[in-house]
Amino acid sequence: MRGAAWIVAFVAVAGVAVWLLVDRKSNAGAEQMLADMTADIERGGVADLGRAQALGRHLAFTNARNRDAAAGLAFTSATLAADYGMDTSRETADALVRVGATAPGDAPSVIAAAARALDRLHAGDREAASRLAAEAAAAAGDTELPHPLYALGRARARNGDLMGSARAFEAAIIRAPGFSAARVAWAEVELDLGDAKAARATLQAVLAHAPKDIRIGLMLNEAEAALDLAETAPLLTACPAERWIPAALVARCTLARALRARRGGSRAAARTLAEAAAGLAPDEPRLLARIALTLAQLGAVDRGAALADRARKSMAAGAPALAWADAAVSLGRGRAGALPSGARPADPEVRLLAARASLTAGGVGALAAALDELGAAARTHDADLAELARLHRDATGPAHPAGDDPVRAFVEGLRARLDGKLDVAGQRLRHALSGHGDACRAAGEYRATLRALKQKPDPAVFAPLRAENAGCVNLPKP
Repeated sequence: MRGAAWIVAFVAVAGVAVWLLVDRKSNAGAEQMLADMTADIERGGVADLGRAQALGRHLAFTNARNRDAAAGLAFTSATLAADYGMDTSRETADALVRVGATAPGDAPSVIAAAARALDRLHAGDREAASRLAAEAAAAAGDTELPHPLYALGRARARNGDLMGSARAFEAAIIRAPGFSAARVAWAEVELDLGDAKAARATLQAVLAHAPKDIRIGLMLNEAEAALDLAETAPLLTACPAERWIPAALVARCTLARALRARRGGSRAAARTLAEAAAGLAPDEPRLLARIALTLAQLGAVDRGAALADRARKSMAAGAPALAWADAAVSLGRGRAGALPSGARPADPEVRLLAARASLTAGGVGALAAALDELGAAARTHDADLAELARLHRDATGPAHPAGDDPVRAFVEGLRARLDGKLDVAGQRLRHALSGHGDACRAAGEYRATLRALKQKPDPAVFAPLRAENAGCVNLPKP
């Protein structure tokens, strides 16, 4: 009996020892996964966030009481929703439940609060997002956690407070220099504030550590296009089609190709690509606003207006990206309202819109002043600006066939009207009645020209314009 008791005792002790060894290894593995997850969140690229999400799911499955892992998963999911328009809100909510009760200064609580703010931002509740982010930043105190400041910067940007947003991102970078998401978001704000040089420098520094990050590369191209530089980050000839890449990035890439095509004079290709980007874009308001602006300048004014309305659900009307999109829609419909005050985003599309608005408001003289302010490089790198410049320069040349570029037809029609050549003006303006941002104005000029010639227009010629810009004030009554 005594021998049997010793055997039982030995087996029990050995079992406990084995359990402790396995548990220690399991904890060590969990700690390593949590460290990897934290590092991925700090790097902040979409692939990094994808890995962090996978690690968070695994940790949640093996230990639902791991509050650090739950908070990290909540922040990752909320960031993917707010920044990329992904449908991860349910996962954010589930992770927040596992974080449990909050405590002041407690790291999981602070990160979870930042996740709540980003989740509200994605839902379009900008007021709640701003309040939650500010509370989280206050609760973080003197900790090194950048998460609430990142959420605060995002919320302020959506509310149109770009200077406040920049301060929040700068504070996040000071608190955690390796938190790359804050640097990329700061560069985006710099672009919307009109400082393409600063944005380029910021993005180049981040891209050096993440050369394959698609979002950073596309934003760098955005900055360099605004500076009239040859893009140093590769702009893909075919946008990535991997299933794991968020639709927002594919839409950004498609939009970048559309913008390059428009500036190069390939209007039809630009319109096709911009419409494809519109079809891909999730509810990420800055992206929606930029596509809306592009479509309006390519003549698809109604489609642009619909995208601007989508962006308005989660972005303040005064935010520069949306304000300029609204201005493009208004000008495209023939309303010569004032351009947005304040920051002018660093964007060739904004430059073109400003030049077009100056022509509408002040005629050729105002256009000439606007083009001189933009400089010769802008005209060299933008086919539409080069065409508009012909209004106050040598506009002579051979007649063009009916299928030629509508912007050129518009410019030559206006020039002919100014020169009193009404027959030529009528012919050229008829070929400018759709397919570009000033097609509505062309319709007004065309109708006025025909009245001067005591002629009546064929109602059928306005059908394409009516189809893409039903709100044009110069359309004849059906």
